[in-house]
Amino acid sequence: MPSCDDTQASIRFYSDALGFVVKERMDNVGENGWAGGATLWHGRIQIMLASPHYLPESVKIEGRHSQMLHYYYPKDLVAVHASLRDRGYRATNLVVRFYGMKEFEILDPSGHWLVLGQPTDEEPTVEK
Repeated sequence: MPSCDDTQASIRFYSDALGFVVKERMDNVGENGWAGGATLWHGRIQIMLASPHYLPESVKIEGRHSQMLHYYYPKDLVAVHASLRDRGYRATNLVVRFYGMKEFEILDPSGHWLVLGQPTDEEPTVEK
């Protein structure tokens, strides 16, 4: 469950950028409240979002709640990447890793890294 600096911005990001559908939203706890029992779905993927005050004992690093890295496997990585960039999202370049995955990264509004990848037989990209 990612802790979000602004759950409403995170809901918009996951819905608009990545196509998640919001279920059981609970906004009556304020701008930074628990986002919808914050259940968001995309196919078989389910995520829940919470504000930092929902997790009062969570550790802060450099004044922010700890960040997470999430890995997703879309069916058409290249199309998802192009769609995000076409709509103005700052996705990194597509690269082929030495471990046989084509990947790119994008940050959500609270600084959680999302890595999207797809298996490939392509030769690894030389990263500069």
